[in-house]
Amino acid sequence: MQLYKWQKGCLQAWEKNGYRGIVNVVTGAGKTVLALAALDLLKSRYPNLQVKVVVPTISLARQWKESLLHAAATEEWRPGFYGGGVHDDPSRRVMIYVVNSARDSLSGHMRRDFSLGQHVLLICDECHHYQSAENRKIFSFLRDIGEREELYHSIGLSATPFGNQNDSVLIRSLGREIYRYDYNDAAADGVISPFTVCEVSASFLPEERKKYAELTETVRLLLARLYQVYPRLQGLSESIFLRAVSKIANDAGMDSSNPAAAFLLATYQRKEVSNLADARIHCALSIIEKLKHTDRVLVFCERIEQAARMKFCLQRRFGSCCGIYHSGMTKEARSRVMEEFRTNQFRILVSCRCLDEGIDIPEANVAVVLSSSSVSRQRIQRLGRVIRRSDHKDAACLYYIYIRESADDAAYLYGLENCESFSLRYYTSEDIFSNDFYEYVAALLMKKAKNASLPPEQIVEIQKCIAQGLISADPLLSDSVQKRNQSEAGTTHERNYWAVMRKMGRELRKR
Repeated sequence: MQLYKWQKGCLQAWEKNGYRGIVNVVTGAGKTVLALAALDLLKSRYPNLQVKVVVPTISLARQWKESLLHAAATEEWRPGFYGGGVHDDPSRRVMIYVVNSARDSLSGHMRRDFSLGQHVLLICDECHHYQSAENRKIFSFLRDIGEREELYHSIGLSATPFGNQNDSVLIRSLGREIYRYDYNDAAADGVISPFTVCEVSASFLPEERKKYAELTETVRLLLARLYQVYPRLQGLSESIFLRAVSKIANDAGMDSSNPAAAFLLATYQRKEVSNLADARIHCALSIIEKLKHTDRVLVFCERIEQAARMKFCLQRRFGSCCGIYHSGMTKEARSRVMEEFRTNQFRILVSCRCLDEGIDIPEANVAVVLSSSSVSRQRIQRLGRVIRRSDHKDAACLYYIYIRESADDAAYLYGLENCESFSLRYYTSEDIFSNDFYEYVAALLMKKAKNASLPPEQIVEIQKCIAQGLISADPLLSDSVQKRNQSEAGTTHERNYWAVMRKMGRELRKR
């Protein structure tokens, strides 16, 4: 296998750490290839090696099966499967487990391998899933591994391995973090597709704004009552405060007469008003309408009902150009929809959380996030869906829609120094976007065009191109990509558009 520099460095760190450890690496950078290289490395040292791969979902298990089949040199290394109703012989050299089935079976299978003196490599993909009381049962073999510990080797893979009070479970079971490779590293090395994050502020519709304001006042009054009844809650950090309030509410049986339970209910209702606001759908539709017809788009919603409504609105406006993918569908229906998206039978795929991680969709180059999850892990995973490299993709763009009158976080991701970003303001009632900085630079460009005494039809064409580029990341692409797109354009307007984007890009980079 041809390995990236980071993968070679990671393998060295893993070997130095006794073939154990957790790899914290951005989605799309090649975690699976790294694990296959680790397998090859260990197989060459221990000919009797057994390999166990644990994944959180059946979809991810299928992807691992494809990768392992592609890498298998002989029939002996063809993977078996344990999960989803399939129970292959666990003595096979390579076994893939879905965690729900692995909880009660994996440790027994590994004890059997150890009793036969066989070395075992445990690969835990998306390892952050295995911290819960139920899922950590997959590591129960460690309680009695004893002198056979030298037979045990492990590698944990995740873009977000830590951030939980149970992180110690992973460290004890898989080893310490041995390598970190984040978005900035991968972008600088060209391992992932260049990407841009656009933070879009939308405004509530009038009835939504009124409802949110009413619930905000209710939350304020309940918080005052909560402090009055439980003064010890004052001065706590947000996370500790919420845990303490949740405990009080649970101890009271979530009785709405209890101020803690009432406070949590009102907070949840207010968040629902924001998360499910029609303003988000209006904004997303307007963004998608202005994208290129060649863009492959993922739309992330908060609820299945919201996803269904989004799909209905898309079909009503654009025709049969989109599919829907969510956990309420059958396995066969989800597989069919995914195949139809990958083969370009439709260019927009609407989903909820079941697309957040583990599914490779290199064809997608645009993500539109309607839901306002504050969970950093979920945000990172969603960005990971569109930054995988593809031969037909110059760059990726993620649009994050937040409601400016709500408690939404205006920043999608922090610490992305190498990430291009821009902001848009969406006026829901008027259905228009604005970007003060873009419009300022555009005004300077138009002034130059008019001073050059260009014909009126050319002035109009420049204005059209500037308006077309407002919501896109095209002005932020590299000059070489813009120049190539200009030379490959199929129409005069497309050539003009990319010529204007090059000029806008130069002006923006100056400032």
